[in-house]
Order: sequence, then C-alpha cells, then structure tokens
Amino acid sequence: MGSWGTALYSNDTSSDVRDMCNEVYPLVGIEEGTKLILKEYADIIKSDIIDNDYADFWFALADWQWKHGILTDEIKSKAISLLEAHTGIDEWDGSDIKKRLAVMDKLLKQLKSPQPKVKIPKVKIAKPKHKPGDIIIFRTCDKNYEYADSVWNIDECGFTHFYTDEIANKLPKNISPPYEAYEKYMAILCVGTIHQPHSQYVPEIMEEHSIYAYYDYINTIKPTLEDLKKCGFLPLNLRYGAELDEVGKNTWTYSFSIFAQNFSKKSDSETVIEKIYCVDESNRFQKLFSKKQYDNEYALLSTLYEAFSEIYNEKIRLDTIGIQLDNLLDSNKTNPSLRSPKEIKQIVDNERKEWEKKLFELESSEKYKNSNESKRLEMIRALINENMGL
Repeated sequence: MGSWGTALYSNDTSSDVRDMCNEVYPLVGIEEGTKLILKEYADIIKSDIIDNDYADFWFALADWQWKHGILTDEIKSKAISLLEAHTGIDEWDGSDIKKRLAVMDKLLKQLKSPQPKVKIPKVKIAKPKHKPGDIIIFRTCDKNYEYADSVWNIDECGFTHFYTDEIANKLPKNISPPYEAYEKYMAILCVGTIHQPHSQYVPEIMEEHSIYAYYDYINTIKPTLEDLKKCGFLPLNLRYGAELDEVGKNTWTYSFSIFAQNFSKKSDSETVIEKIYCVDESNRFQKLFSKKQYDNEYALLSTLYEAFSEIYNEKIRLDTIGIQLDNLLDSNKTNPSLRSPKEIKQIVDNERKEWEKKLFELESSEKYKNSNESKRLEMIRALINENMGL
C-alpha cells in the first residue's frame, strides 16, 4: 500500500478503510458493518508483520467509529496500544517523523476522550431519473465555457484499432477540420431501466438507473417531437478490455446509462431545454432494435458530453472515410465489423514493441548522445509526431 503524506488518511489503506466504512455502515448497520470490514481486511489483521499498513488499518477504523459514536472497546484498545507504541514510525524519516508523531498523538488524545453521539450517514440508493418514453432535449454550451474544447469538440479519431484493417487503415489520426458541436440541440430517449449492486460489499442491495438511446440529431434548430419521430439512433462501440485472461468484448450497442445527477436544469456543459413524454418512441426504438443482431448491453457513461464523445466520435470519424453508421432505420444496413479484444491487444503490444525499438535506436545514436537535454527532447518529440503521423 502507498503513502503520499503523514496525515491520517494520506495513504491507501486508511483512505480505503474510510471509504468502506462510509459504504457499509449505512447499508447493514454497526455490527454487520464491522464484521464485513474485518473480513475484508483479514490479511492485514492476521499478518505477522506489524507495520505501517497494519497500524493504518486500525487507526482509520478507530477514527471513523469514534467520529460516528460507535467505537467499540476492543477496537479502541487495539488502536490505543498501537498509538502508544508508535507503531510504524520506523518507516518514516527526516522531518516526516515529527509530523507523523503529531498525527498519532492527536488521534490518541481523541480516542481517549468521550465520543460524540451515534450518527451513521444516511444511504442514498439511486432510483431511475426517467421512465421509458421520456425524451430529454438539451443544448450544448458555447465556446466561452472553460472546458468547451474538451466536451463538445472532436479533433482526433482516437483509437482506431477497434476496426478491421479495411477501415482502420483508411482512418486519419486527426479529424480536419475539428468537429465542433457548440450551441447545438441534441436529444436522448429513455428506453428502460437497469439494476446494479449499490456496493461491492453488499451486492444484494440494488440501485436502478435509467438507460437511454441517443437520437441521430444534432442541429442549431430545436427538434420537435415530429422531427425526432423521423430520426434513427446512434450506436455505441462497447469495449471491455482484455488485460489478464484476454476475455473481453468489442461490440455495437444502442443504449447506455447516464447517472441521475447529470440532469440538472442548468449545468456548465449543457442545458436541459425540454422534456417530452412519448411512450410510442420507446416502443419504436425497441421495435427497430429487435430487427438487428446488436448487443443489448449498456455502458456506464455518466455525463451527456461523455456520451457525445464516445458516440459521435464513432459517427464523425467514419464519416471522414464515407462510412455511415447504422441508425436502425434501414433494416438491411449493419455497422462496420470490429476486431476482438484479443486481436486489439496483439496490435497494441506490437505497436508498443515497435515504439520501444525506435526509441532505443534513437537513444543509442551518436547524434542523441552528443546532444544536450533540450535537443534530446526535440528529437523525442519529433519521433512521437512521426509515430502518430502528425
């Protein structure tokens, strides 16, 4: 586990314990919550090594319980004995020793004082923000927004290896000119609800999230319901990595999840203009989708502009080479074929090896060795630009 400071929660163990406390105690109560925490950290608790990680666990648990008025005598006694013994202090050096001791002494004084009344945080279980048939029309921000370039602007094709050679070899590294979507109207349609565990520690408690389809509509003119009824829907390239066992997925899907808090009436990146209810639209989507062989999974895209960057990125980059995405309206049309995660991993590995080879050759050259630091950086930048096709 890592530390980045001497403060009580400036390390992985303590901050993770605090997060787990915040998660489980509101869900299952004091007794069961403590059992879950002790079970989760059994390896540290039962370890023969009494080090900083060991101390950090007990310090964090005791601190959290004390602040919420539920500190047990057993955990209090354990933490106090470790604090009085200055457990783990030998892992610190220089001026950090004094700072860490001050933190420990403060916690020790706190644990020996009367704890406040019991106050467990209330749990918030997500509920669907919309019902199937709800249409949300929104308008994107203007260029004056501080992060406008990064939220409603596409200037790179991104990672092209998802596609087969026939397409990937034609895709440019950059889109020129950049595709801007400032002050444009767009719309999404709620098409259902998905259930997800609220907590990895208490998987039986479920949250519900609305899932949406993106209309194939982006315009300076606000759409009417009749306009949208004529529209198709844009797909998302759903990607699961293939890191360890090379089991993954790379497929087209047409629905995605957006967290409820994104739909404030006014936000910096977009403004919700209008909500229309038309259950026939949800039924239309389901009917169109049922005629296709696409995956019906969803992706956790938590913001509207994140969905834009993922979905319109596919549309715009393929438009540059004259390929139109299937928006479900044409029963004979399908989306471009995609490589498997295993194939993608192989391509990435080969590119990395090729890059490492080029970098090694550059750093081994006499020109590089005889140059100063500034000149060396220029050479590396030039190699990067060459590698990216810039």
